[in-house]
Amino acid sequence: MYAARVSGLLLLLSLSAIGGCGKKEDVEFGSVTGTLMIDGQTSPAGVKLVFDPLEKGVRGSIATTDESGFFEAVYSASRNGVRTGACVIKLEPPLVVPKTGSGKPKLPYPEKYYEEIQQVNVHGGHTTLELKISKAEN
Repeated sequence: MYAARVSGLLLLLSLSAIGGCGKKEDVEFGSVTGTLMIDGQTSPAGVKLVFDPLEKGVRGSIATTDESGFFEAVYSASRNGVRTGACVIKLEPPLVVPKTGSGKPKLPYPEKYYEEIQQVNVHGGHTTLELKISKAEN
């Protein structure tokens, strides 16, 4: 009789676990587009932006500028947008960064922009941004 109870309990636990599999988390996204301006001019093509959520453990989005400085945030190959909530927008460092004579990395833009350009709160719907940075160190 004890074995039957244990078997029944194990079956119930197994079915409970299976019931949770494949369940998608309700995640909201907002569409985010905009233009990146560098020293008052539209940025060149290929500048990469990261939308890093302030909520820890949450995946962010990325965007890449086109030849007119325009970008659209992408969450995954099949999903455009940014998860709703507060996030920091920053530059993504290039894959290859040359070094200065002293061995320090020579980034194309001031280091502060790789930490944060701006903080935004993304809501459902659409957000249009105009991000401004400067090549001059402040």
